[in-house]
Amino acid sequence: MKYLVGAVVFIMLFVLPLGSWYYLQTGLDYRKDALKELEPKGLFESSALDINTLKSKTTLMHLKDVGDNVVSEVFDQYGGSQTFQMLSIEKSNDDQANWIEIDAFTANSIASSHSDAGFLLIDTSGQLRNSYPADMDGVRRMIEHTSIILPRIKEMDVKLKK
Repeated sequence: MKYLVGAVVFIMLFVLPLGSWYYLQTGLDYRKDALKELEPKGLFESSALDINTLKSKTTLMHLKDVGDNVVSEVFDQYGGSQTFQMLSIEKSNDDQANWIEIDAFTANSIASSHSDAGFLLIDTSGQLRNSYPADMDGVRRMIEHTSIILPRIKEMDVKLKK
């Protein structure tokens, strides 16, 4: 019994905090690596697209076909955010205000000037953050990065009554 209590105390004092530290440290390292990838790569410029449509919105440009329902599922995930908009070669199923359809010629000219990218992620200040290939690995990476870049709405603080 004495050894069992000693083992439980050892686990609670050393093993659990060490496991928690490791878990939190790997999350921090992942976020730091993602933020290094998402450093601004310059102001997004295109002669084929009106830049004013990108102002004060986190924009995801869909330039090449990926597969069935992939883009609509991504939009369903982020479309409710106030600062998110999607410029896509696909037409929206519903009339969404923050889903803008672009023609294939415009999409091809933008993609060719960005090393044949399938997706472009542009932040609220018009800075190009990253480009992604039009495959499922690129889509997964783009979803992770969009979650990091999208600005969060400040939550209300809890105020105590006096």
